[in-house]
Amino acid sequence: MAVSAALEIELPDEQTVRQAEDAVHRLSGLLSENSSGSVPVRLIGGNGKQDLVAVDLPEKAVGIIVGVLAELAKGNAVTVVPVRAELTTQQAASILNVSCPYLIGLLKEGKIPYRMVGNRRKIPLLDLLDYKRRDYANRRKIASKLTEEAQRIGLEY
Repeated sequence: MAVSAALEIELPDEQTVRQAEDAVHRLSGLLSENSSGSVPVRLIGGNGKQDLVAVDLPEKAVGIIVGVLAELAKGNAVTVVPVRAELTTQQAASILNVSCPYLIGLLKEGKIPYRMVGNRRKIPLLDLLDYKRRDYANRRKIASKLTEEAQRIGLEY
């Protein structure tokens, strides 16, 4: 799967939301009934023929599918990206919700690893998500300290 295609966002329509709700209900029941590590699933073709394909999917894969369907049922767009993917600076900036120049500054400061491919920067998704987790934890720590200090000096918020 190309990462650029994977990061395109399309919100589900009402029919998709209803179908996803039904699928979550049905698949969740399969997961709760099964303890073998795999879940038998039958797929029926929608091209007018009744092609039937039976496969055993790993329980983990069914769990991921149920998670995707649950988000669609809530009306959310969902993106699936391989964890070993490399992102462009624009894609990485979008994930961090920052501007490209700000992201490039983080890269140059060595806060997020990257590699050059020609004249383009490629950022490993796992490294980007690791930075995002560390940054979030640091922000929470700072907010907690500020809250403690405000309480200590009697400020109300």
